[in-house]
Amino acid sequence: MQRIEKIYIYIFLSLNFLQWISIVEIEYGLPQFIKYIFSLAALSGMIYYRYYNPVRNTESRLFEPLTLFFAAWSIFLLLQVAVNFNDVFYIQRVFGQRYFFLPYMLPLVILYTRFEVKYFAYILKHAAPFLILSVGVQIFVLGFHLGRDMYEPLHRVLLFDLGSSLLLLTAHLSDRKYVSYLTVAYFVLAIMLYASFGRRGLFLEAILLLFAMMLLRIKSSRSNVNDRMVLYLALIMMVMVVMVLFEPVLSSVFIFQRGFSQDALDASRGQVFADFFFDFRGWQDWIFGRGLDGHILRTIAEDETEQLIENGFLTILLKGGLLYLVPMVLIMFRACFLGFFRSNNDLSKALATIVIVQVVSMVLFGLPDYSTQYVLVWIAIGTCHSKIVRQMDNEELVSIINQ
Repeated sequence: MQRIEKIYIYIFLSLNFLQWISIVEIEYGLPQFIKYIFSLAALSGMIYYRYYNPVRNTESRLFEPLTLFFAAWSIFLLLQVAVNFNDVFYIQRVFGQRYFFLPYMLPLVILYTRFEVKYFAYILKHAAPFLILSVGVQIFVLGFHLGRDMYEPLHRVLLFDLGSSLLLLTAHLSDRKYVSYLTVAYFVLAIMLYASFGRRGLFLEAILLLFAMMLLRIKSSRSNVNDRMVLYLALIMMVMVVMVLFEPVLSSVFIFQRGFSQDALDASRGQVFADFFFDFRGWQDWIFGRGLDGHILRTIAEDETEQLIENGFLTILLKGGLLYLVPMVLIMFRACFLGFFRSNNDLSKALATIVIVQVVSMVLFGLPDYSTQYVLVWIAIGTCHSKIVRQMDNEELVSIINQ
């Protein structure tokens, strides 16, 4: 019998292709039903996996009042907007728009799914070969697509990314040494791409993940001095090679032209935030939000209204108010605390790192998203609450991952 974990390989691929097709479908003349097939396939796969792997009350802290309240409020928000689904257009929005409905449904499915170590072992084993394809796409984009529209090339790179952040942070648990070098190369090239396209949020996120990887390996019982020295030397060499090969790019990097100062952030986000706080003033807005289909003032938009803010915290406030944002953030921080300070292994610490990086990324963007990365964030949150996973030591993990 084939391992059920194989389903998540198809789930991640489906989500990646869904987002890419949503960008290119008009340009390439693709039928719309293709993206709906990918969307339904991913959702069905997650529900199927949840059915066969439910979380048990005795092995997790996900049945406490805080998480139960978050789940109940999520259900209310979903039902509140679902009553207005009175034609095919709304159904198309559910399965075709990445920021609308399904991102708020994901936690209900994933939080109460049991992800054992064998799941991560299977994903890590099969994610690395796919990442080789992503590195190839990165090199192609760096060579031929700089200076053009950024969104399609960036999503093309992500087509075969099945959880690169998890792979980067846990590669040292694998006996396959090439995995470490491959993931570091992927992130170095990703930093180059994000810098060239001026994607400050993604740029900082990649930097944070590389820095966290180094800290994890410094403290890991799995790493020895030679491993660390080889890794750092390889990282320095990769950075030098990239600087030499792409010197023309570095001389006019867009991200540094945009800048990271308060003035630079005000220039790109200032009016957006001003519109939000001008329009979002009533106590009912702050406590309850305006629903998953809620709108906010956006003076730079054609009809002066939008459904999203380029900030994860404000978008969640718009959709679900403090009743959604506060328990969500508390659940995230509790997962980080458990993963960092109440665990015996590097996998739990890696998962906690993924969660804290998501919290940081919500400042610049980090919207709830029907994507592989957002699914991985909630997998990390749920697994950090799992007593069984946290109680394992590195020796047990390595044995399972490499068997």
